[in-house]
This record gives sequence, C-alpha cells and structure tokens, in this order.
Amino acid sequence: MRAGIQAALSRLGRVPRIWQIDNSSAATHQLRNDGGERCFNSDFVALAEHFGMEPRTINVSCPNENGDVESLNGHLKRRIRQHLLVRGGSDFASLELYDAFLFEVLMAANAPRCGKLAEEMAVMRELPRTVLPDYQEYEVRVGWQSTIRIKEIAYSVPSRLIGQKVRTRISETRIEVYCGREVVCTLPRRYGRAGAVIDFRHVIAELVRKPGAFAGWRHRESLFPAVVFRRAYDRFVEHLGQQRGERDYLHLLKLAADTSQVEVEEALSQVLDAAGPFSLEATRRALPPRRFEPIELAQPEPNLSDYDLLLEAMQEDEEVCHACC
Repeated sequence: MRAGIQAALSRLGRVPRIWQIDNSSAATHQLRNDGGERCFNSDFVALAEHFGMEPRTINVSCPNENGDVESLNGHLKRRIRQHLLVRGGSDFASLELYDAFLFEVLMAANAPRCGKLAEEMAVMRELPRTVLPDYQEYEVRVGWQSTIRIKEIAYSVPSRLIGQKVRTRISETRIEVYCGREVVCTLPRRYGRAGAVIDFRHVIAELVRKPGAFAGWRHRESLFPAVVFRRAYDRFVEHLGQQRGERDYLHLLKLAADTSQVEVEEALSQVLDAAGPFSLEATRRALPPRRFEPIELAQPEPNLSDYDLLLEAMQEDEEVCHACC
C-alpha cells in the first residue's frame, strides 16, 4: 500500500483531502470479537498524515458504500484480460515489462477522464516534498535454526549469523538482510500467516556437520529444491539405509551449493536414468569438468638507474638536514 499510494500521488502531482478505504487488514484491525468496531492501524495513520489526508473507511459489512470503486475494479480486470487476449498470452520476461504493459492499459482507460480530473486537481493540495522509503526496517535475532521470523513467516539466513542481531529491509517483493552495513543476503518475500522461505545454501554447512538433525528438522521439505533431488534422496535411502543415505544426500546438497545447482540437477538426471549404479561419486564424475584459464602476469623489468636516482635524492636530503643543524 505504501508503494502504491506514493506512486499514484507522485504521478498525479497533487493530494486529495480525504482518503477513503475499505476495512482491509492493511488499514484497520478489529477491536472486539463481535466484528463491529475497527480501528486504523498505526502504519496506515502515519502514511495518511505524511501526505496530509484524512483517513476514512466504509462501515463494517457495507461494501456498497464503495460501490463505484468496486465496480471500476471489475471493469479494470476485464479490460486487462481483454488486452492479454489481444496480446496473445500472459507470459512476460520480467516484472518491469508487465508493469509497462499495465501502464499502457491504465493510460488508455484514464484518457477520457482527463477533464473531470482537472476539476478535481484544482481543489487538491500540493504533494509533500519529502519521499517516504518504500521499505520498512526491523531488527531481529537469528535463531538456532539459522532463521529469522518476519511478519509470521520464517526466512533462512547464512548459518554464520546464528545468535546475532541483523537489520532487515522489507519491501513489497523482497527482504534485504544486513549485518552492519553489508547486505548478507536478499530473500523473496512471502505473504501469509504461516510458512517458511528456506535456501538450502544457508543451512547445508551446519547440517553436513550434524547430519542427525536432518530427520527431525521442521523445514526438512525445503531441502529438496527440485524433484530430482527427492528422487536422489529416495535412492540413497533405498540402497544405503536411512542414516548413510541421509548423510550422502546432505553431501550432495553441499556439492550443489559449492558448484551449481543446475549442473548437479543435470548430472543427477543422467545418473538416475542410467543403468549403472547410483552413488555420490557417480554424480561427481557426471559433472562437467571445470577448467581454469591461467592468468598471465606481466613481468616487470627492473631499471637499476632508478635506484641510483633514489640514492642521490637521499644524499641531498641528508646534506640539507646537516646544513640546517
């Protein structure tokens, strides 16, 4: 909401006096269990005060009070759907390209309203000069499972940060984790009231040292980054037993973290589909060879006359020093 309202007002260049919204949890929260009275959230009030808008909300269970807005939302969704049909698909190479597509659709939809908009802008106030950051900052402590909890979602961080306090910047789509001034990792943000975002690269070093913790780890399913890794785990356990199979699978994940997950996936597919025996060593041998080009360093040629000039300069400095004394 912070990013959306700021982008809209910046595009408009003016600020309305009243900001009316529905009773979504982003703006209000319930005071009693009867579902009647709701109060504005502190973050929402601070956002409205920054732009000098008076926050208002519709009555509880009365969506018809925002009927014109709800109707326009439906029209916009249908309009976007029609433009996607004309375009021939809904796949975009990046989020920026999708934003550009939406911008064109919205500009075309709002073009007939420019006259009415000019009348409204004549009575609006100027936009504040200060810009709000599009993120929120929190300080959290890294737990013993190498995770932090932000807005009821668990996120993994590098295991070397266990027990330390880290600073996080939470934006709409990602979370940046800082240790001091250094960004130690960037995580995709997940919404909801439960769940976890676990990167096996953050925790695999600790699990390799303590493989017995793998069986009972609460985020164990996150350590199967692709279906082929699950197939490899089942094959390890089938041929080597539970304990040895889990140990070799963790070493396989460590191999993917140290080299390339894509290359390990391709090697696993080849070894699993082949008729030969499956093992960790067979997967290592199936990886493409890594070639390192030697670095040729230019060998400087010393010029002895430079040393003579240096000695002469030192003698002149000594003579000047004696003369001053």
